Amino acid sequence: MKRQWRQVWSVLWPILSGVSLRVKIMGIALISIFSLGLGITWQARAMMVRNLQQELEQRGISIARDLAFRSTDLILTNNLYGLYTLARDIVQTNKDVRYAFLMDPAGNVLAHSFEGEFPADLLSVNQLEEGQPYRLQIINTEEGLILDVAVPVFDGRAGVARVGISYRRLKGVIAGATRWLLVTTLAASLVGIGLSSLLTWFLTRPVQALTEATRRVGEGDLSPRLTPWAADEIGYLQESFNTMVERLARARQEMAAVNESLLRRNRELSTLYRVSQALSGPLELEAALQDVLRQTVTATGAQGGWVCLIAANNSDCWTCATFWRDGTSRFPRDYCPHCAACERVRANPHPVVLTPSSCGCPACPLFKEEGPNNQMYHIAIPLRLKGETVGMFNVVCPDEVCQEDLGLLEAIGQQVSVGIENARLWEELRRKEAVRRELLRKALTAQEEERRRIARELHDEAGQALAALLVGLRLMENASSLEEARLQVAHMRELVNQTLDEIRALAWELRPSVLDDLGLVPALTRYIQSCRSRFGMEIDLEVVGLDQVRLPWEVETALYRIAQEALTNAARHADARHVSVVLEKRGSKVLLIVEDDGRGFDLAQVRTQKRDHLGLYGMEERASLVGGCLTVESAPGSGTTVVVEVPLA
Repeated sequence: MKRQWRQVWSVLWPILSGVSLRVKIMGIALISIFSLGLGITWQARAMMVRNLQQELEQRGISIARDLAFRSTDLILTNNLYGLYTLARDIVQTNKDVRYAFLMDPAGNVLAHSFEGEFPADLLSVNQLEEGQPYRLQIINTEEGLILDVAVPVFDGRAGVARVGISYRRLKGVIAGATRWLLVTTLAASLVGIGLSSLLTWFLTRPVQALTEATRRVGEGDLSPRLTPWAADEIGYLQESFNTMVERLARARQEMAAVNESLLRRNRELSTLYRVSQALSGPLELEAALQDVLRQTVTATGAQGGWVCLIAANNSDCWTCATFWRDGTSRFPRDYCPHCAACERVRANPHPVVLTPSSCGCPACPLFKEEGPNNQMYHIAIPLRLKGETVGMFNVVCPDEVCQEDLGLLEAIGQQVSVGIENARLWEELRRKEAVRRELLRKALTAQEEERRRIARELHDEAGQALAALLVGLRLMENASSLEEARLQVAHMRELVNQTLDEIRALAWELRPSVLDDLGLVPALTRYIQSCRSRFGMEIDLEVVGLDQVRLPWEVETALYRIAQEALTNAARHADARHVSVVLEKRGSKVLLIVEDDGRGFDLAQVRTQKRDHLGLYGMEERASLVGGCLTVESAPGSGTTVVVEVPLA
């Protein structure tokens, strides 16, 4: 059953949902009015039938009792004619009474109102029980339904009075009332149809306007606005629709702005990507800057631009790249136009935007643009490295085109700064690689020289001593007396001790054993003592935080060799009288400071003479190998300070 209802509903719903809202409202109103009218009619008819039925029964009982009361004396006096006349009078005076008759206690008919013979079938129906005040029974006859009322006469001792009342007039009244109610319902339905039509038109007009506006909004037109017609739900819906459309319009504008921003950002990212590719490619710095400038001018719609770098003396600058869309050259390469932006960027390291009127420099390319109304802008982006301005990235653009891309230009400037730094780091790397090769060559040479020296020392000292021992053994073998042999043994013992001391000294020079056995502090203390005796200098040693502490062997070796090189340089090259050595552990790092009062030197000049001052680069190399850094501070006549900082992690 449920499945059948679903099938029926699946057929009806497309039909019902396809009609307009106005038809639906009218249909609902009509069905409601008609259903209400039918319900009221049915209820009113049922109440009227019930009331008339009760009234008819009461009336029948009243007529029957009146007949019984009036017939009592006549029955007792056996006045049959009077009884007959009474029965006929009851029928004539009451239109609804179809018959009336009286029976004695034995059930015999005493008198009746029928014209012909008395219907004997009436005697077998509606028989009154003893003690009942009355009895009712509906009898279906040829004339229709008859309400038969039986009432006892003189408490049943004189007989029974019966009256038959017809339902015909009752049915007529009910039928008339029903017709009147149906006509009223029909009239109310017609009035309801009219009112519902008017109300439907009144209600659906704003809904139709809302539907039309919604359709236009769905097609992309956000201009429709609705005027609220009342302060009800529909008015609130219209206000909500207007708010929604306004928000959609704002959202569309914001989306358009976001899309435009995304496109601009995509263009910026693409430009930055190409710039980074150019700067990270195999090209030289000037060729890479030329490519970056060309891509920047093309991406921003500028007229052209140039890149100038500040010289090392921070006074002069030179142009290393130029590009103009028309292919002309506003000024030659390796030339700086010396415009006002240069001075302003150096004084205030922020992007500078200039016009010909604010520039005031005859050499500026802005004055070479043709046209009396051609307003040009010169945007200068500083190229900064470690807080210093190393150059400028200049762009010349018409009107305010490039000012919208000021952020992009700043980002390109940062990329160019990184590229310049990478180029300088690459140059520094190549320089360090050259120094490393030179150090390696020097180390190999020193290794060979050290091997020759060791061979020479072994040959001259140990070899000679062993040869002398061999001669002594031969002399002792050929000694003529025990005393002479003892003298040879004493001489050989002395020679062996001397040779042993020389071999120990040679081993100490190669690597002090105390560094491996006791650590950095004892080894450094012993070396400083040897320096005092060898060079005659006053050397102070201060150790902080390293008592009974051993450092990693590679750190101890690096610090020992750096201190050894610094003390040797102070003695041989600086003519120092006093040297201070500080070895301190600070948290997770170790600090070695070697400071002398020698004659000092020009650090920049020394760094350009790599072959003559490889000791300085050797100390830097040793510090970098253990993850540390070495700083040298010196000036002619002011002594030298060597600071080494090594992390322990």
